[in-house]
Amino acid sequence: MNTTSSYSKSFWSSIYPWLIWGISSSFLFYKYLLEVSPSVMVEELMREFSLSGAAMGNLAAYYFYAYLVMQLPTGILLDRFSPRRLITGAIMVCAGGAWLFSKANTLGMAEIGRLLIGIGGAFSAVGTMKLITLWFPPQRFAWVSGLMMTVGMLGAVGGETPLAYSVSLLGWRTTMALGAVVGALLALLLWFLVRDHREQEIIEHEEIPEIKSGFLFYLTELMKKPSSWLISLYSGLAFAPISSFGGLWGVPFLMEEYHLTRPSAAGLTSLIFIGFAMGSPLAGWWSDKIRRRKPVMVVGTVLGMAMLLLVLYSPTKSTLLLGILLWGFGYFTSFFFVSFAYMREINNPRSSGMSIGFINMFNAACGALSEPLIGKLLDMRWDHHMLHGVRWFSIENYQHALTALPIGMLLALILLLFIKETFCQSTGR
Repeated sequence: MNTTSSYSKSFWSSIYPWLIWGISSSFLFYKYLLEVSPSVMVEELMREFSLSGAAMGNLAAYYFYAYLVMQLPTGILLDRFSPRRLITGAIMVCAGGAWLFSKANTLGMAEIGRLLIGIGGAFSAVGTMKLITLWFPPQRFAWVSGLMMTVGMLGAVGGETPLAYSVSLLGWRTTMALGAVVGALLALLLWFLVRDHREQEIIEHEEIPEIKSGFLFYLTELMKKPSSWLISLYSGLAFAPISSFGGLWGVPFLMEEYHLTRPSAAGLTSLIFIGFAMGSPLAGWWSDKIRRRKPVMVVGTVLGMAMLLLVLYSPTKSTLLLGILLWGFGYFTSFFFVSFAYMREINNPRSSGMSIGFINMFNAACGALSEPLIGKLLDMRWDHHMLHGVRWFSIENYQHALTALPIGMLLALILLLFIKETFCQSTGR
């Protein structure tokens, strides 16, 4: 009897961390679905609120404005208070923002809705990775967090073709209202099934020596390291094309260039996120296996940039080849995610939430800047042609504006030249 009880307890202790991972990763799925949702509502939103290209990009970017501001506070809060309580509340805020967005009758109301989604969504990736640090051994962080991004990118996939069909059948308002209901149900699930791990167990297991504590101390230590800034800026520049092209401007670009319907363009765009979902855990596994971080990031960013340039300028009209290129763009660009493991290794494990929040802040900043930047570049070359009450942009307009994205990836590669390899060893204790 004791043997059976001991076996059951051991089995549950090995399974329960994955249950926590699954539920918290579902929040990331939900966050990405809401994040990219404007990409399949561009025409409706521009018509509803009489928006220019820049204004449309700005509306979508309100999510990133809040997400950006909240990243560092989110990390600090998760290091000091209950992740379960914070993440549950964050999901409810996200759901509330989706509900408000669905009921918006003014642009300001829609912007507040996107802000609330960003505030709540700020806890998704950082919160899940905080739970990963508490429930999984350090040597599995890159792989398990890569799997987390797989789930998140599947949410981005759901925010393309399925959401496009929902918008076509039900309208954008009903679609967003249903999204709010799903968020409320997810919050209840997390509240009742997830519990906080006693962090002291992890600290004792890793044998981290007692040092001066306090978030200001850890924040100062983090910000004094040039590598913290370099890897964070690299991460933001490398990821921005995914959020800007996949999350907003890719669908209208493909509709114009390939004369596709919105669901078809959304389906092709979703291949970016499918590629990302497949690539991120592989990148983590490969990086752990070769005990290197930099080569994985370099290879991924170079090949991702090449794929994006081919999408923008390839003369082919084959949708099959286009789909392969879009998948490859997402797949190889996902290798940037190894930067999170790098960031964790160069900073103290006691401030894991803060260090993850810091690097994620740069991802949000680059996303917040790039979406309206693309819209502004589109407006600069707009010839005042209107179509169905919405500004029409030529393919040359799109190519000119979207070239800013591979330029950013090139800058990201240059930054990698100035960071030191960690060899998968923690140097921040």
